[in-house]
Formats: sequence, structure tokens, C-alpha cells
Amino acid sequence: MATPAFEIDLLAPGPPEAVWERLWDLDRHTAAIPLTTVHGGTLRPGASFTARTGVGPVGFDDDMEVVEFDPPRHAVIVKVGRVLHGRIEVDLRPAGPDTRVRWRQTFGAAGVPDALARYAAPAVRAGYLTALRRLTRP
Repeated sequence: MATPAFEIDLLAPGPPEAVWERLWDLDRHTAAIPLTTVHGGTLRPGASFTARTGVGPVGFDDDMEVVEFDPPRHAVIVKVGRVLHGRIEVDLRPAGPDTRVRWRQTFGAAGVPDALARYAAPAVRAGYLTALRRLTRP
């Protein structure tokens, strides 16, 4: 059975270079994603970063590694933690004065069968769409 997946295609204001900078600013992720703090350094192939989601001592880490990073066009991030797994592939293309952002993602969680996780795809996609809209706006 295939791993659960979803795709988001959105138009973001500004040229690809500006959208790329906003999209991969880890501090913006912390500001845009509720109950989540993102820690990491400069993103480049081989770099890793962690998104900690929780309240107080209760939560989990979403550990990720940058596989490909070709500003301002293409990135591939893999989730390598104990709790969450999956792959994110992002492509940016000029669209007049704006940028077309295409986000493709597979996802799963430890202990959750893919057949069950698949039911969460609409909610997971909706959460990512909200975050991406926040991240890509000026």
C-alpha cells in the first residue's frame, strides 16, 4: 500500500527569490506554526533541523534533514525522527510578479499504519496549507 501523501499548489506574492527566503526562514516557521519551535542552522544539503511541537514538557520532535537545496527553485527534505517520517519536495516557479509554490509530501507516524494515516491526509494537508500561506506572505 502507498504511503499517505498530499500536494499543495499555491500562488505566493513576489519573485521566487523572496518567496524562497520567507519559506525557508526557520524563525518564520516558529511564528507561523502553532505550538511549534523550529531549531536549526543554515539550510543546505546535509543540514538537519528540528521542529519541536508541544506544550511544556509534553510534545514530540520532528527531526528533518535537507537532501536537496537549490535556491530559489527546488528543495527536498526528509523526516528522519522516531515519531514522524516522510518526504517533502518543494518547487518554486515564476508566475508573473508572483511565484507558484508546489509542495508535495508523504507522511506517516510511528505506530500508525499507513492505511489509517491516509484518513488524516485532508487534515494534514489543511494544516500545511495554512502554514504555507503564513510563511509565504510578506
